[in-house]
Amino acid sequence: MIMNIARSLLFLFFIGVGQLFAGPAFAYILQADKFAKTKAEFVKKINESGRDIIVMDYSFDGSRNGAWLAKELAAMKQSDSQRKILAYLSIGEAEDYRTYWKKEWLTAKKPEFLLDENPKWKGNYRVRYWSKRWQAILFEYLNTIVRQGFDGVYLDIVDGYEFFEKGKDHCINSETLRPYREDMKRLVTEISRRAKGAAPRFLVFQQNALALLSDNVYIQMLDGVGVEDLFTDGRRPNNEREIKENLRGIIKVQARGLPIMVVEYARQSQLQALVRESAAANRLDVLLTNRELTSLGTFVKPKDLQKNKGVQEGKSGTRRRAVNVSVP
Repeated sequence: MIMNIARSLLFLFFIGVGQLFAGPAFAYILQADKFAKTKAEFVKKINESGRDIIVMDYSFDGSRNGAWLAKELAAMKQSDSQRKILAYLSIGEAEDYRTYWKKEWLTAKKPEFLLDENPKWKGNYRVRYWSKRWQAILFEYLNTIVRQGFDGVYLDIVDGYEFFEKGKDHCINSETLRPYREDMKRLVTEISRRAKGAAPRFLVFQQNALALLSDNVYIQMLDGVGVEDLFTDGRRPNNEREIKENLRGIIKVQARGLPIMVVEYARQSQLQALVRESAAANRLDVLLTNRELTSLGTFVKPKDLQKNKGVQEGKSGTRRRAVNVSVP
């Protein structure tokens, strides 16, 4: 069943968007302490990874004491001086395992910006991201990331505005009298302005929220885009309309010359075959990894797929032949 869907989708995608181009090899590891036992081991594995961009947490184990030092970030570039290290930052939800979190927030002292827990992610709470108090927390977190020596920031839950729109595009926020998505664009723009003001070469990537990329002014604030679950939701193929819509957003980013980082969490072999072939048909790189983000994952380039080759996780630096998934 999955392969039949794959064949029909591949034909559609190849006909519609065959002009996309490849980007940098990257890794997305948010639980460094599950990937390596020590900071030193993590640094070693990154240097052996062959990846150009590393997206990771600001801390090895999430604690303040585990925060990465500038010398440790610099050491991750020993094998590649051009490697970029990006710090993950969720801007549309508050996380109860972050250093800014206060236990009393869930009692009588709950701040005005804090809303209900995300039922899909325990410990993550939706926020009024336009709140000045919440933004002050984010800006301080950003300052820490810049001081640490990261090359950039990888913004997540940028699509948090969708929760408030509830399916109605450009729905107005009664508190600001602006569309919810406009409030999000203003937040991302301010993050970019502040970060680049402190470090002119600082990079700002956003994850998902491709609908925002129709704004030609807004997109100038970005240096790259990450896209999760482009072809599947990890368990089954996405519907054609959703994929085509997201690919149109990707085309706009590619036209700007910005790197695209496609991340898929499919584990079932036939679903992975769909991802590989769809990515190759659209000349897109893709990272196949686990949703817990505890590993390097498998990074595959379109040209490698066409030659039935891919860079797969295993022994560091090892290249193996990828599965032959050519369509009959």
